[in-house]
Amino acid sequence: MSAVTEAPGAPAPAAAASAGYRYYVLFALTLVSFFNYMDRMVLAVLVEPIKADLGLSDTQIGLLSGFAFAILYATLGLPLARLADRKSRTIILSICVAVWSAMTAACGLAANFVHMLLARVGVGVGEAGCVPTSHSLIGDYFPADRRAFAVSMFQAGGIAGLSLGLMATGYLAEAFGWRAAFVIVGAPGILLALLVVLTVREPPRGASHARAASQISFFKAIAHLARRPAFVHLVAGLSIGSFATYGLAQWLAAFFIRVHDFSLSTIGLWSGLSAGGGAVAGVLVGGAVGVRLIKIDRRWELWLPALAYGIGCPFYLGVFLSPDPWVAIALKFFAGFIVASGGGVALAAIQSLAEPHLRATAIAIMMFFSALIGLGAGPFFVGLISDALLPTLGERSIQYALVIVTTILALASLHFYLASRTMRRDMVQ
Repeated sequence: MSAVTEAPGAPAPAAAASAGYRYYVLFALTLVSFFNYMDRMVLAVLVEPIKADLGLSDTQIGLLSGFAFAILYATLGLPLARLADRKSRTIILSICVAVWSAMTAACGLAANFVHMLLARVGVGVGEAGCVPTSHSLIGDYFPADRRAFAVSMFQAGGIAGLSLGLMATGYLAEAFGWRAAFVIVGAPGILLALLVVLTVREPPRGASHARAASQISFFKAIAHLARRPAFVHLVAGLSIGSFATYGLAQWLAAFFIRVHDFSLSTIGLWSGLSAGGGAVAGVLVGGAVGVRLIKIDRRWELWLPALAYGIGCPFYLGVFLSPDPWVAIALKFFAGFIVASGGGVALAAIQSLAEPHLRATAIAIMMFFSALIGLGAGPFFVGLISDALLPTLGERSIQYALVIVTTILALASLHFYLASRTMRRDMVQ
């Protein structure tokens, strides 16, 4: 096992700040994650009114919720992460929060497909710097045996944002229209950007880490990480899993509206409670269980997500195949709980496979593939399959498109297991 300890010039993460302040930073970052996911997922609830108002197809909606957001989100994440490994992460993060919030509000001004496309691209540009920068900060504020918990809390904030976004957006759209919903959801992020830059301190990384980050080139950093099979399989598992989960999340409201005749406010409320409630509980329970299991064997960082994604697959199939909408809602709660219980732990495992001066870069590599394969291709292919099945299945075409995409979760589970086979050899701390 090629374990590498923290370099001599670096303060131990747990000693970098008082315990109270560390948890304040985690709270602030969790709030950033909350708005990150909420702003990203607003479009999911508003699919039907936007489609009707702007005259769009399912393929175009899939493009807006997928590749329009994901392409620059993925590509800009890499250079922003390298910048975060060298410069002030708090300043980078605050700028990113302000940009994506403003562009979310701008979605409400769109008059046609092109306008909406450009606004969604802008949201992706802003959100590109959120996860690598935040994870890098968590890595410096929390020791290795607490990172699964801290990252799970960060993810829980995102899922809570997704949940509240789904619930609130439906009501806002019915009360004020879909355009106002975008503006109301996006505007508070400007205040959050100020909170981050004024109250979150940049933690010391140590002179040795700073020198290491400046001496390794961007492409050498990627090549260095790519030589670790566990890292490669972990990225593959997260990316393939994202293909399914983001594809399902973006089309869940449309499925319940078309197949089960739910209203915007009804599906916003119940999908928010089932998806968000289940996933928040899952990521917190998974983080707590993961902390205990990882102390016994570090490979639980990968075994837990392998089990979660494998068991979650049939529950998701039940969501889309159940004839009773309330059974489907209940199954969505359990499916979200199970998959999310492994999601935060899998993300924390990235940091176990990357040196401190490569943490943000490692997260950005994961984001690059997860964004293109998951955020980009997932929603797009659901829409594409739905349009292809429309002539024969009518409104139920979305149902079978979602069933097809759900089966991909089993492949993600396999990659997590394959990553665990070389975990001990490849982990760096």
